Amino acid sequence: MMNKRFFSPAPLILLLFFTACSPHPKEVFETLKQLDGHWKSKGNVIVYESWTLENDSLLTGYQFAERGGNKLVLERYRLERDRDSILFVILHTGKLGAYRYPLVETLFGSFNFENQEAVYPNRILIDFENDSVFTKRKENSRGKKGIEFEMKRWKE
Repeated sequence: MMNKRFFSPAPLILLLFFTACSPHPKEVFETLKQLDGHWKSKGNVIVYESWTLENDSLLTGYQFAERGGNKLVLERYRLERDRDSILFVILHTGKLGAYRYPLVETLFGSFNFENQEAVYPNRILIDFENDSVFTKRKENSRGKKGIEFEMKRWKE
């Protein structure tokens, strides 16, 4: 009697499907370029963000508040595209070093950056509603202690 093995192509098809659907860093960075410009939060607490597209693989930005007519810088950022990854970097003001958050997931205009070693936040989420509105959320690894701002494009 001949031993026949049955081969199912389903796992291979699923692997190809998910590989084909996961965006490449270059494509992801093209979407993140929408951050270039000036943003103002909606709601009771007003913060501003200013992002500058430095080149095809780097965005720099900072978040600030206005107090008594002065800008108070709250955080400085970098979004970096390397060959096979995207990093959201929070630069420490007045200190050496930075927290680096690799992109771990994208889904329909939403970007999830995580660093479980960071003190806080452990996760940064950016969700584009369109090219004029996005939501940025910082939270701990359990999705708690969230700080969320809905940002709208603003002319400085």
